[in-house]
Amino acid sequence: MNNKRASIDLVKLAFYILKRCWLIVICAAIGFGYMYWQTAYKQRDTYTASGTMYVYNANPNLVNYGYTSTSDLSSAVRLLDTYMVVVRSDKVMSVVLERLHPDYPNLTTGYISSTLSMASVSETGVMQVRCRTDDPQKSADICNAVLDVAPAEIIRVVSAGSAEVIDYATPPRAPDSRNPTRRAMTGAMAGAVAAAALLALLFLLNQRIETAKELTDNYTVPVLASVKREKKASDDPGHFVLSAKSPMDQVENYAKLRMNLLYTLVDKEKHAVMVTSAISGEGKSTIAANLAISLAMSGKNILLVDADMRRACQRDVFHYDDKLPGLSDILVGQTEWSDCLVKTNWETLSIIPAGHLPPNPAELLDSKSMHTLLEELEKTYDLVLLDAPPVNIVSDPLALSSQVAGTLFVVRQNFSDHREVKKALTAMEMTGLNVLGFVFYGENLKQGSYYYRKYYSGYYSKYDTRSHAHTSGTEGQRK
Repeated sequence: MNNKRASIDLVKLAFYILKRCWLIVICAAIGFGYMYWQTAYKQRDTYTASGTMYVYNANPNLVNYGYTSTSDLSSAVRLLDTYMVVVRSDKVMSVVLERLHPDYPNLTTGYISSTLSMASVSETGVMQVRCRTDDPQKSADICNAVLDVAPAEIIRVVSAGSAEVIDYATPPRAPDSRNPTRRAMTGAMAGAVAAAALLALLFLLNQRIETAKELTDNYTVPVLASVKREKKASDDPGHFVLSAKSPMDQVENYAKLRMNLLYTLVDKEKHAVMVTSAISGEGKSTIAANLAISLAMSGKNILLVDADMRRACQRDVFHYDDKLPGLSDILVGQTEWSDCLVKTNWETLSIIPAGHLPPNPAELLDSKSMHTLLEELEKTYDLVLLDAPPVNIVSDPLALSSQVAGTLFVVRQNFSDHREVKKALTAMEMTGLNVLGFVFYGENLKQGSYYYRKYYSGYYSKYDTRSHAHTSGTEGQRK
């Protein structure tokens, strides 16, 4: 029952994301629209003023001859990073702030530094100083204050070099170009990437079982059958019961389950089988009821026991009185099992209800009375099916471990969780409960090749020879 080593299926991940590409498109559209709106309507105009200064090595021997060597220029270019650090230093920013304070009393050194950017001009010894603010005059004033202060500080710190202002900044006449479309495309790309990353994360975190193949890939327990679940058209649980009006492929799914189950019981001494699941809502009661009907249709003498005394479900499926005595009453000695039988519309199918809710269901199922009851039932019926509670909810099904030939474990598509399945399998393994196989139950079964759809759909329609004399009613009556 141990799970096999799990791995990430990249192809499945890709299909998972592609199937949800609408989310990526929506997020990309949101990113595009938001960034376009921010850039075109919400972002304030900015103005960039720039000035230049020349930095070089002061070599007296060469200056006298009226030219500067190539090595001097290379050295100046290499020193530009150093000059930029010097210009942004606290000392330079403090002096610049003092000069600007009379006109701009609210400025800070941090703000001034954040507005500045510097770069070399075509890898020459010329350094361009740029200042961007929301006011053209302020941009020019800050830039010019830096150009006035920086050369002296550069010469002081880097003694082998020199700096000289070439052009002072003038207030820009027009605001900087915003290019909202370009920023919007960046926003769209960011939105799409974020959506894809989110989908990948959800895929990795998703533990729900989507296909029967996931069961065969991750567990050693075989899948006995994949059973199609009819889409819910009513709140009546009887809607899911097999009848003369049921689709032929659904009838055949249960027939395959019936035959595979009987095959697994060939070498078993016991012929009492439990049907359970990890948690509630996975369809175990429906599977138990329809499997019992399918077995009865094949001519087997079948008894279906509602062993879920805490939350009886078969009464809702077969529509008998919920006050009828049943399993709990038999086990406490208040009645005989033969007096609790409920007949159905299938001649060879009978039901023992759950009975009245007892205070100790698990103890009753593990009692001597339960052992004796099952021995008597197995002598009377070809097969006894027990609809048991979920394994991870209560311990009741584990109490039956030594009394049954094994259990069918129902897994519902896109509902059952790998973590819950592993937990249930571990509990059953520890108590020695034999898991005969999985029953995969879902609405979107991928039986799904082109061959299957084209051939078998026609096959079922041509070879459906079922009698329509039976009604679909399932009203049970007391025997």
